[in-house]
Amino acid sequence: MNVTRQRNVVFASAMVFGMTGTVIAADNNSVHQHWSALPAPGAWLNQPFEGAPPLLTNSPQAPRPTRGLCDGFPVNLIAPGAGFPYTPTLFDADGDGAAEIFLTGGDTFGLRGDGTFLPGWPTQDHQYMGYGTNACKPGPSVADLEGDGDVEIMWTERDWWAGSSRMYTFNGREFDGSNLPNLPQYAPDDYSNALDTPFVLGDTDGDGILEAWGAHTLGNAFIHYRISAVSHEGMLLFTTDIDTAENMLSLYFGDVDGDGAEEIFGVSSISPDLYLHVFNSDGSERSGYPVLLDSLGSYTLPFGPPIPFDLDGDGDLEILFGVYSGTSYARCVHHTGDPCAGFPMAINSSSQLFYLGLGDLTGDGAPELLALDNHLGSNYRASAIDLATGSMLPGWPVAVPNWPHGFPGVADVDGDGLQDMVFSTDGGEVYALHSDGSVIAGYPLTMGTGCVSGLAIGDIDGDDLFEIVASTWDGFVYAWNTTGVAGPADWPLRGVDARNTGVYKSSVDCPEDLDGDGTIGQSDLGILLASYNQDAGGDIDGDGDTDQADLGALLSAYGQDCP
Repeated sequence: MNVTRQRNVVFASAMVFGMTGTVIAADNNSVHQHWSALPAPGAWLNQPFEGAPPLLTNSPQAPRPTRGLCDGFPVNLIAPGAGFPYTPTLFDADGDGAAEIFLTGGDTFGLRGDGTFLPGWPTQDHQYMGYGTNACKPGPSVADLEGDGDVEIMWTERDWWAGSSRMYTFNGREFDGSNLPNLPQYAPDDYSNALDTPFVLGDTDGDGILEAWGAHTLGNAFIHYRISAVSHEGMLLFTTDIDTAENMLSLYFGDVDGDGAEEIFGVSSISPDLYLHVFNSDGSERSGYPVLLDSLGSYTLPFGPPIPFDLDGDGDLEILFGVYSGTSYARCVHHTGDPCAGFPMAINSSSQLFYLGLGDLTGDGAPELLALDNHLGSNYRASAIDLATGSMLPGWPVAVPNWPHGFPGVADVDGDGLQDMVFSTDGGEVYALHSDGSVIAGYPLTMGTGCVSGLAIGDIDGDDLFEIVASTWDGFVYAWNTTGVAGPADWPLRGVDARNTGVYKSSVDCPEDLDGDGTIGQSDLGILLASYNQDAGGDIDGDGDTDQADLGALLSAYGQDCP
């Protein structure tokens, strides 16, 4: 069988070290000088900065290369003032078998796997970088919205006056950096904050085209009670409100009620209660919703939003979330509001819970409950718990010296056939832990300053091995090589997949989804063809090779979402 690959790359004005660069301004009408007289190559990684947040060390020197860094990294985003770039999203936007890196926070950046900027990127969203926070804000959402082979990048931010420039709440660009039609846009009625929730991409009306849904505020506040949807053509489809005192913690796209159709749904908080909302394609609430999920009482929610997943294998989704008040717990309820058997499940005592996650570390086909927390009066902890028994796995919890940030990533980064738990800290470290709690040799990886966002795992250089990508608070992007074979992973990105659908699906359940974006499409085919008759990078049937059987399996599922 003769297999060939084609690569389509759109070239735009490139930005070259030491040269003046321009980008199209967010108003769509004029071109502004974004960077002029860029530093010469020798000065590129030696930029001063200021405004360090609490707990982090302000260092005026560029981070030194670390063993295992990918060629071309770290990359200095030339962040004005403090950096605060948020969690990276990885997606193979040009179908060449290597994922590009997209991240936002003030400006929005597109990087190749060699550390160079994509033509047309970064965008000029704001004269300052992102809002300083410890809460791990989301990254862009990336997908082929119309199924035409062209990939789009969409993200939400905060309307915020600062000098003469303003962030736009709704943003969208083509891969070449040009604006999508009718974007960017301010939120309707008033400047709004959409920092906490990404655009969630899903086909809500069954026409084969993805829409972008986001939760946002009315005004510069932090109660995300407004829901807006934007079409692939950048048209505002609707804005609908829930209770004005109700904060939408996160939106999701999946089959929450097990009726065979995926829908947008969300979990909200209005003290002391949590509610499940399920929406029709026009933004109206489904009949019978919202449903009361739980009452928190005196307990506090962690930074991380709830996690929908099919706990009992019956085809609908349960809602997993964490709480803490001295002791931290995982709670779980059915979409009907009925409690799940075996919950609440104790995690740790003397605990301030940060994030929960899921992933199969032991290779038994069932996910473990993962947690990151502050051991009050001591250090910080990473935990892995058997969901069937509620027992901590042997060797856990694992003490770490610095504050962990973001959802714990789950992927096999050492090539031993078992997935590992991977996370970043505000001490500038990236940890990778085996299922027995031991630290993988060569870890923690180190950065020059702290990381206040999560990390991403994917193949950014087309070598069929995973790389780990993280960014520091002052605007440096790091990428490290690993020995893990690239392929399906349980939790490679903050929002689980590049569409930020937020629904946990075991990678074993959808082996055709080679890039982990929740759908089987062009990017997965590119990964498979790059490995065809060469290595296991596109191995779907688990026989250790990428061959005709794997190609047949992928083509049979092509164009479908993971179940």
